[in-house]
Amino acid sequence: MPSPGSGQPNPERSPPTGALGSGSRAATVAKVSWPDIIRAVDQHPRIAAQAFQIDAARGAVGAAGAVPNPSVDATVGRGDARAGDESRTEWGLELSLPLGWLAQRRPKIEAAEAEASVTVAESGVLRRDVILELRTLFWTLAYDQARVAALEDLGGQTADLVRSIKRRVETGEVRPSEATRIEIELERVTSDLEAARSSLHARQAQLKLWFAGANNQELVIEADIASVPSTLDLDTALAEARSRHPSIEAARARVRALTAAVDVEKMARLPSVAIKGFTIDELDRRAVGGGLAVDVPLWNWNAGRIAQAKAQLEAGRKRLEYEAREIESSIIEAQGACLAASHTAVRYMDRILPRSEAAASTMERTYQLGEASLLEVIDARRVLVETRRQYLAALLQSQLDCSRLNALAGKDESL
Repeated sequence: MPSPGSGQPNPERSPPTGALGSGSRAATVAKVSWPDIIRAVDQHPRIAAQAFQIDAARGAVGAAGAVPNPSVDATVGRGDARAGDESRTEWGLELSLPLGWLAQRRPKIEAAEAEASVTVAESGVLRRDVILELRTLFWTLAYDQARVAALEDLGGQTADLVRSIKRRVETGEVRPSEATRIEIELERVTSDLEAARSSLHARQAQLKLWFAGANNQELVIEADIASVPSTLDLDTALAEARSRHPSIEAARARVRALTAAVDVEKMARLPSVAIKGFTIDELDRRAVGGGLAVDVPLWNWNAGRIAQAKAQLEAGRKRLEYEAREIESSIIEAQGACLAASHTAVRYMDRILPRSEAAASTMERTYQLGEASLLEVIDARRVLVETRRQYLAALLQSQLDCSRLNALAGKDESL
């Protein structure tokens, strides 16, 4: 496969690990970093379709500024003289050049340009949503990898403990029932490991859909899930959203388009003018001349369409206000969630997990000295397993919540 510079994951040959599967043959491992994911975004069908929509909107700008073609009216017939029996073919030509477009051209171009801006802004909204979707998949896969690795490590430790207890049973130091209890505990850990591997393989299959030719590879995320993301300051996040959030930009562009639409309807009240030139060749005369055609707005001054356009403009302004309030409300909520998740992850990292690991280690050593029961050891290990799971879940949640905050603030997630 191509290198990451071509928008593909970086392949490496390496033996399979428990996190990637099992087998006797070496598997191809493709390391995937966040820049690889960003390069794959443009391959998304929705993004590609939106690019064509932008091209169509820009084509509409050219159509709005196009000069209308003149019209030609031709007639031909047979004419007979009123006196005598003379007859001949008669014909006439009339050329009409409309001029009404001169007054409406500028507002029509502005309206079309505003519609193109709406399409571009909507493309930004779509791209943000796709990147956030991929961000979620990226970090969830990183979590699954870490979860599998932790359970593999725990499984190895539990297997060592099983062997140790069996030796003690053989020497008569402990009762045989304790070997059964620890074997049951090993089965519990093995069951959790198999479930975690199944989840990991499912996430990998989802990610493979984004990379052509990756079907025969194991995708491994290159990311430090233990790195707690920083939380955007609330005032900074709100200011970023107001200035460049794609949804707000799209709503503003719609207001500009509706404003231009009002101008178009107002200019439509002007009488439509056309210059005409004609030539006539008849039996008894030949004429050449010109004229001026004017549509007289006697019955219709376009009042209805103007009122409609103005009402739509006011509705667009209200939608802009609503969109801004909704995003600001979502940012306040997301900032609180990001801050809380980050604090939780740090607390697990600095206080809870180290104590749980120390307690489990101490309890196991105490058991080896005969000063604690096996049930106490198993209980301490179960607490450690659950603590590690909660710790990884807290790290994942902090990544997801802070990614949502960055997306709502309009921050560039491609970095």
